[in-house]
Amino acid sequence: MSNDSTKSFFHWLDVIKAIAGDESLPATAVAEILGTSTRNAYYVLKALGEYGFIVNHQYGGYNIDADSPFFQNIREAVNFNADQVNYLYRLLLRQNTEDPMVGGILAKFQRYYHLYLRPKDKKSFEPYKNFQLLKRAIEQHKSVILHDYASSNSLSVKDRYVEPFMFLGDGADIRAYEPSSEKNKTYKISRIKTVEVLNKPWIYADKHKDAFTDMFLYSGEVRHHIRLLFDVSAYNFMKEEYPHAEKYLYQYDDQTHWFFDTDIANYEGIGRFILGLYDHIEVLEDAGLKAYLKEKIRRMRTY
Repeated sequence: MSNDSTKSFFHWLDVIKAIAGDESLPATAVAEILGTSTRNAYYVLKALGEYGFIVNHQYGGYNIDADSPFFQNIREAVNFNADQVNYLYRLLLRQNTEDPMVGGILAKFQRYYHLYLRPKDKKSFEPYKNFQLLKRAIEQHKSVILHDYASSNSLSVKDRYVEPFMFLGDGADIRAYEPSSEKNKTYKISRIKTVEVLNKPWIYADKHKDAFTDMFLYSGEVRHHIRLLFDVSAYNFMKEEYPHAEKYLYQYDDQTHWFFDTDIANYEGIGRFILGLYDHIEVLEDAGLKAYLKEKIRRMRTY
């Protein structure tokens, strides 16, 4: 396949992805994705109809029906029967439905398998809807209002006017610049009641700063290097609770202890782990972590 043919193939896939399901785009936007004229875009849309896609045209936009024969063939290849689909759906409903990832999968199951969504389950889709709105805001460089954001730091529930610019933690968190505090902050999507995308472009893009996410899923602009010494009990607990931590563990010379060496963004995650296994862990670095633990212990003793 030539480079031009390969490029065209991926452009067609981009069009299918952009207008599949509930999404709808005008022919001019389809042409932009294809990198061609509007006239050629009409040709592509017609060709997709001949290749097993049901292309709908309504309200000035085009979209591909989720029940298109092409998608049905793919579903049959996956080979989920009705009992399997309902079983998986029930499993998903028992998960943390405030997780945008769970909400997104539930939405796809409901859409593609025509599952009935009970009213009490509709709240499962709110984080997913908020995720989609934030995704659009990032792509369009728009400001948003996070309505009724419940902050565990300030212990408050209030609206936040921010400029979102990236997702963190597999899409569970959003990184945004807050003009009122002049700071980049990380917001949990599950704590947002609703997202309002404003018709206001970013004006502080030069202040947007990337964030480092540590293995405990805490994010920040500053990295703290820590070094701990685990006995067998702490080593086993760390591997069982955080399987991806194994790459930060290496054995000490006595064969019964292990070093844990990594960077973190916040002392809270590792602090909880240490306090739960205090007699099994020695903190070697850093000074900030030692001070954090000392203060935590002092406060616990006052209760």
